[in-house]
This record gives sequence, structure tokens and C-alpha cells, in this order.
Amino acid sequence: MEQILQKAKELGMMIADSEQFARVKEAEEAQLNDSEATQLMMEYSNKQDELSKRASQPNITKEDFENIRKEAQEAFEKICQNKNIKAYLEANRAFSSMIEQVNTIIGYFVKGGDASGCGGNCSSCSGCH
Repeated sequence: MEQILQKAKELGMMIADSEQFARVKEAEEAQLNDSEATQLMMEYSNKQDELSKRASQPNITKEDFENIRKEAQEAFEKICQNKNIKAYLEANRAFSSMIEQVNTIIGYFVKGGDASGCGGNCSSCSGCH
């Protein structure tokens, strides 16, 4: 058990030292230091809360729900126009993809696999062996 925990610690340290993680932290810092991005994120959060309340009404129609979905998409597109928010979202997507690949490989070997590490799900793969 101790050896497994040591390897988990090593993996965690490698992830923390990865280029993907560094890009997330850098993009997060830039976003937090951008007053326009901060304002846009607050507006987006408020809009999401408003839309969520409207969407949870028991008498909502399909048309109303579709309008709410459209407003949410427009609000998201608005925040994505900010270069720092866009950079953060892209960096976070790349980091999440890396973590998903790590989890897929671990899961594959825990469930029984071969040395290739291929789980058969190509959605997060960067290429075959």
C-alpha cells in the first residue's frame, strides 16, 4: 500500500509540474487580474442563476426552455470573447483531457489490460501507440 501511495504522490507532483497545469494557473491568474473578465464572469454567473430559476419553474413550456437555453448560449459566447477567459477555458480543457487520459489508463489496468494502455475509447486519445 505504501508503494502505491508513493507512486500516487509522484504522479500528483508530475501533474503539478506539467505544462498543462502551468498553463491553467497562468491563464487563471491573467483572468483574475483582468477587471473586464471578472465583471463578465460575475454577469455570467448572475445570468446562469436567473436562467436556472426560470428553467426550474414547474409550468415552463418547451418554447420557454428553448429561449432560456439560447440566452445561456449567448451569455457564454459573450464571455468567450474576452481573450483571458477564452485562454483559461482552453487551458482548462487541455488539462482536463490530460487528467481524463491518466484516469482512463489507470482504470484500464485496474480492470485488466495490456501494456499498451489503450482503453478503446478514442475521444480523449492523442493517437494510437
